[in-house]
Amino acid sequence: MRSKQETNAIISLVLGLLSLPVPLIGWLLGMIAVSYARRAMKRMVPDDPKRWYATLGMVCGIIGIVMDIGIVIVALIVFIFL
Repeated sequence: MRSKQETNAIISLVLGLLSLPVPLIGWLLGMIAVSYARRAMKRMVPDDPKRWYATLGMVCGIIGIVMDIGIVIVALIVFIFL
């Protein structure tokens, strides 16, 4: 049976990966992924082999947030100047 921390880590990984290809709501998925990853990493011991799920979920979530913000900024620039 999986522990709650491992489940949170897996959820963060899945949501983080989903935040990358999904435009417009990817920032929301990324924020939820970062939240789950922080919650999982806070309760996991540092040498837990499943900790990298949470780490990768956090990294993908942050990249998804940055990508979506970049897309919105580029769209606004194009809309304003063209």
